[in-house]
Amino acid sequence: MKKSIFLLFFFGLTLFSYSQPEPLNQLDAKGKKNGKWIIYLDKNWKKVKDSSVAVFFRYNVYDHDASLYPMGPCGGKNYKLEVKQNGNSRSKFLDGEYKWFDAKGKLSSVHILKNGEYVSCKEYFPTGELSQHFDYTKKCDGQKDGWVVYGYDKKGNQKFESWMCKDRNGKWPYTRG
Repeated sequence: MKKSIFLLFFFGLTLFSYSQPEPLNQLDAKGKKNGKWIIYLDKNWKKVKDSSVAVFFRYNVYDHDASLYPMGPCGGKNYKLEVKQNGNSRSKFLDGEYKWFDAKGKLSSVHILKNGEYVSCKEYFPTGELSQHFDYTKKCDGQKDGWVVYGYDKKGNQKFESWMCKDRNGKWPYTRG
């Protein structure tokens, strides 16, 4: 009987420990951002500190203050956002496809996020050709975080491929490409 109770307790404890979400907004011993953080954004995707005025939320990951998933330029003056949101339209977490159009109505960038986490981002030249493609699904050598960026010329030819990784000493950024 004692063995059964112990196994039941151990199994329950194991299940409980695996179901705990990753802690958010943590600081390291030196007071630097470390781990997964919630970023609050206004309607133009500019960072705001107060969650009550935020229109959108997204996640970013920090490694001792190094931002691993920075958001490039988005909405500017007279830019327009087109949203194709997945799932719950009331959620403030970015989840879906978000297209930014410049003041002249030209596609500037396309951001795809799932549950607040980046999947990909494509940026375009003012003439409409793809300039850069950030693929956040690709990781370096089994690392948990990282991404790859592809750069293109105005004729659509790939100019470069660059991987964002940790180096052998665990420091960011190490660009392999």
